[in-house]
Amino acid sequence: MSNILLRTVRGRRRRCAALAAAFAWALPIAAQGSAGPQTAAPPTAQSSKEDPLTPLPPQAVHTISREAHADPAPIPPQKIVESFAARTDEYSRAHQMYGFKRSVRVQEVLADGEKGGEVREDSEVYLADNGRRYERSTHQSSQPFLNSKSDAVDLRTAAQIQLFPLTTAQLKYYDFIYKGTQPLDELRTYIFQVKPKRLLDHARLFSGLVYVDDRDLAVVKLYGRWMSQEDFDEDTAPATPFSMYEIYFENVDGKYWFPTYYRADGYVKTKAGEDQVRLIVKMTDLKVVAPVPLPGREAPAPAPSQKP
Repeated sequence: MSNILLRTVRGRRRRCAALAAAFAWALPIAAQGSAGPQTAAPPTAQSSKEDPLTPLPPQAVHTISREAHADPAPIPPQKIVESFAARTDEYSRAHQMYGFKRSVRVQEVLADGEKGGEVREDSEVYLADNGRRYERSTHQSSQPFLNSKSDAVDLRTAAQIQLFPLTTAQLKYYDFIYKGTQPLDELRTYIFQVKPKRLLDHARLFSGLVYVDDRDLAVVKLYGRWMSQEDFDEDTAPATPFSMYEIYFENVDGKYWFPTYYRADGYVKTKAGEDQVRLIVKMTDLKVVAPVPLPGREAPAPAPSQKP
């Protein structure tokens, strides 16, 4: 993430300098990048190399970095929340016009930290002439898991999360607690702890941390889980072993912050106990696409909805 962040911040400075020379003033331009993690930094969504495995300990706790400062916000926290929610509304609408490539991988993480088996699916998300987006598989591969069944995790179910969970319409469901600021490379972010006011029966709500760029007032990172009242029903089995997701956003086309990388760690039951698995999802080549005719009867399933 650091390479993208540094490159884009420098690019932002060069663009602002050019505007200042022409007009004697400059408006801030959205920085490209995303908030780095507080453990080991994952690779960027644009990286061509496979990311190294950096397994978290079984009882890992994700906390706000010691570098975070609980100083009073320079603007009212409620104003920050309203601003990033309005940005999220805009970005969510714009995202519907973009196509992209998506890679979903579930890796087996062995006890010594080495890579075990892996299941992967590459796909393409495109816009159809009926105004909806669809996803078609372009490549699938599988390396058998060593300690568990590789079909224990459904790739598409595990990867199906809300990409823009904090829109203006959803604010009424949440309490936001301002936790301070934290430097992220050359950026500074406002940190909010987000909690549902109450759990709903048939809708999943976000609970966790939100990192907001202090210049664009846009979400650049999320860390948390999606919860509903059904999660506490003992008779309901979880659809996926993953619960806590770490989501990174990048600036696209110089004006939109879109999620392009997320990951999660989970555990599946084996004969020997539990096997750690890791979900990694990358979205690349985001661009506005022209609608294409739907294929015949075998139309692919629609891409995941952004609504709760």
